[in-house]
Amino acid sequence: MKLDKLEGNVDSLSNRIANVRTWSYVSNKINWVENQSYWIEKTKLLEDKLSDRLHEELTKTFIDKRASILARGLKQDMDFKTEIMEDDKVIIDKQFIGNLKGLRFEMDLKVGALETDIKSLKKAARQTVGPELKKRVQLIIDTGLIEIKNDFKIYWKNFPIAKLEAGKDYLNPELFLIVDDILENNDKQRLSDFVEKWIKEKINTILNSLINLKDLKESNSSIKALAYQLYENNGVIKRENVVDYLKNLAQEERKILRDLGVKFGRYHVFLFKLLKPEAVSLRILLWKNYHQKYFDLTPPTFGLNFLDNKDQKNKNFMLLCGFENFDNLFVRIDILERLFVLIINSNPDKDKEIKLIPEMLNLLGCNKENFKKLIEKMNYKTFEKENNTYFKYQPKRKVKKILKKIDPTNNPFKVLKNLNFT
Repeated sequence: MKLDKLEGNVDSLSNRIANVRTWSYVSNKINWVENQSYWIEKTKLLEDKLSDRLHEELTKTFIDKRASILARGLKQDMDFKTEIMEDDKVIIDKQFIGNLKGLRFEMDLKVGALETDIKSLKKAARQTVGPELKKRVQLIIDTGLIEIKNDFKIYWKNFPIAKLEAGKDYLNPELFLIVDDILENNDKQRLSDFVEKWIKEKINTILNSLINLKDLKESNSSIKALAYQLYENNGVIKRENVVDYLKNLAQEERKILRDLGVKFGRYHVFLFKLLKPEAVSLRILLWKNYHQKYFDLTPPTFGLNFLDNKDQKNKNFMLLCGFENFDNLFVRIDILERLFVLIINSNPDKDKEIKLIPEMLNLLGCNKENFKKLIEKMNYKTFEKENNTYFKYQPKRKVKKILKKIDPTNNPFKVLKNLNFT
């Protein structure tokens, strides 16, 4: 009855629109009616209103027809003919009911959909879309063709299926599935187990040297303390911050850490394998996910060794990316160590001046002026001689504070002795 009534409304509206269009035709004829401009505007407004109403009634008719077909099939326990099209449109018994987006089903709900219509669609979808989602979960597990992106989401075929959330530490994130409720609980669990294993293996593989530091079994307290400091600082730490630990490490003890990938540089102690692009990207992603901030910060373009960036304020983030700063200048820490080797090899005598050679500029990837600015900030003095640039190390002298000797005879409390209170 409801469907018949809706179809009657559609027929009635169609007839009324036809009558209005007749009046519109008449009003547009010159000298056929008085006040022609008024009737033209009036018939146009009427036609627009009736057209909108007709569209609404047609939509209701379509929804009701679709819902009645599905409801009838559900009552009779009929097997629905389901088609998943190439563009992931879901067709059930020639009725379009929605789109599959990864492991989520987006129902097609038009304006005016009733609660009973929605229930019929959901029930039909559960019977027909459910098996397709189960099949997709198995495909993900069998192929492993998933990837993680900078929005902390794990994607399959350009659709998110899970998202990282902050865990107990930044190397152990929590996981939240992005799937439809239609998917059975056991399939959700299978998918969750697979994705958790996948992300854990990815972290263990790419950040292997950092994991090894965390799991280091060593009785020597100095080795253990330095390893912990490196782990807590994401594999990069300034040498000046751990100088006390380094004093207590013999060469044999340092070798234990070197075998784990630790490099002892002039400015830093760091895990050199973590400076590879893949490792930097993953560390930054996990670091942002754990802290749930710094989302707008991006690492320098991979391949650059030197930056002149006065706008970069977050020095800790740049150090995480593998760059040490000297005011507004940034140098990759492993390149910085190679620069020192080049300087030492070019002139082993520390007391003599060092000539700037093209290899130094090529190593950093900067021009002569920026090199001079950088080397001066590293306590070198630059000067020109015979059309060449030279520099010489001149460490800043530590100014000793001279304590002023106090004359014990010039004591304000001495006056108290001379006071007579009697």
